Amino acid sequence: MSNIFRYDKPHESELIALLKSEPDWNSFTGPDSINAFKNALLSSETYVYKIESKICGYLRALVDEFGIYVSELYVSPSHRKNGYGKELLKKIKQEHPNQDVYVFSDEDLYYERLGYKRVGSIFQL
Repeated sequence: MSNIFRYDKPHESELIALLKSEPDWNSFTGPDSINAFKNALLSSETYVYKIESKICGYLRALVDEFGIYVSELYVSPSHRKNGYGKELLKKIKQEHPNQDVYVFSDEDLYYERLGYKRVGSIFQL
């Protein structure tokens, strides 16, 4: 049985609470950005990973005709190293088998360990 579910509004409070426990996620959960983030979760292709009915991770992707762009991939520290992030990435690829999937990353070593190849880079204007 799959533990991955399409994100919907009822997941909001649990996911936000999980991310608020991580200081590195303040740019998403802070008072100036939280409403935009909530809207982005709903307007993007977002999946949550649940263990025993509790969210332990999520993936948010931007989808268009040219590719799938993973914007965020998160697994809570207590659930890391169990393959849940890899499963979320597999799910987005399964949903779009004929499209390339790209990841916006600040955790390059993680993706390199999974065997993904680097294609280009990203710059902030």
